[in-house]
Amino acid sequence: MRLLILTIFAFFNLAGVLLAVDLQYFSITTNQAAEVKQTLDAFEIGRLTLQDLNENAGTEGCRKLVGYYLLHTNEITVKAKLPIARCLDGFKLFSEATNLGAQYATVFSNDWHGWRLLGAAYNSLRLSNESIHAYGNAIKLGDKDSCVFLAKVALGYNRLDLVKDMLPQLFSLKDNPQTPETNKLSLISTLIFYSVRARQKDIFIKTLEGEDLKEILQNWMVKNNVRTGCKVFKGEDIDKIRQAVEAADQSEAKPPQ
Repeated sequence: MRLLILTIFAFFNLAGVLLAVDLQYFSITTNQAAEVKQTLDAFEIGRLTLQDLNENAGTEGCRKLVGYYLLHTNEITVKAKLPIARCLDGFKLFSEATNLGAQYATVFSNDWHGWRLLGAAYNSLRLSNESIHAYGNAIKLGDKDSCVFLAKVALGYNRLDLVKDMLPQLFSLKDNPQTPETNKLSLISTLIFYSVRARQKDIFIKTLEGEDLKEILQNWMVKNNVRTGCKVFKGEDIDKIRQAVEAADQSEAKPPQ
């Protein structure tokens, strides 16, 4: 028997957000509800990790988690609100994700996971000051990855002063061999974007120094930002970078062999 949740949605007063959501999507069976409860109980005592409930569970696992939450709201522990909030954020239910994330961060204020979630959710709601504050807390608690998230939010709201203060951290992460390739490309793209907005040629050059241009220009976002920088900045050193961008464009235009 399917457990419908139409009345639960009304209880949360999310009508405005849920107009674009299929209300049946989060319906779960009684057996699925029992499985989710076992999963949350295991998470509560440390047998499962946050990643197990979110990334490793995939979209379907998160769907069931949200469905269980909507059916058993008053039974959810504070600790369990974090993985549920992350699922809600993934389904673009930002208001409810923020609500649960704030409850979690109030109790587990020394856990950067809650603050990073709030940073993302607040930004989706276009609450810039709250997002900047949340990401800042995550960074203070040791979450280095939130540096690039904070920088992107700051750039989105023209807070170049914040990015300027973060430049040492951003360059340190970019040049760290242990930084994953995807994160490094995001850092490069963000630094290039900042250099153009701030009209700082030295930052533009420094960001690309020592990098394999042929390799990093395969990323479309990096290439577009570098191309913009080549239009803004002038000089022989910039000409060499422009030639690398043109070569990347030509390589991309060639039909596969």
